[in-house]
Amino acid sequence: MNDHRATDLLSRVSEDVSLLRQDIKNLITHTSRHTLPESARDLADTAKHRLASGRQYSRAQLQSIREEPQSTILAGLALVGLLAAGVYLLSRNPSDDLHDDYEDAGEF
Repeated sequence: MNDHRATDLLSRVSEDVSLLRQDIKNLITHTSRHTLPESARDLADTAKHRLASGRQYSRAQLQSIREEPQSTILAGLALVGLLAAGVYLLSRNPSDDLHDDYEDAGEF
């Protein structure tokens, strides 16, 4: 090329691209060696703490059930009643409702 300015700009761009490649390589190396392992340790610590607090909550709930069995029985009966009502409502045949509506209107 005879254009000195274009040659100079091309050289600078080439140098910038080379520096960018080197920076990307350094970023990937640092991330894989430091950032990801630290994040994995933090995640594992969080999981451990949550499991421990879950165990403590379960123990407390079991202890309260042992201390007050009547409230547990009442809560269980209420839950069974709600489930039974839900099953009944879901198992009803909708065509029976329509048939009853027509009979009330005198169309059958």
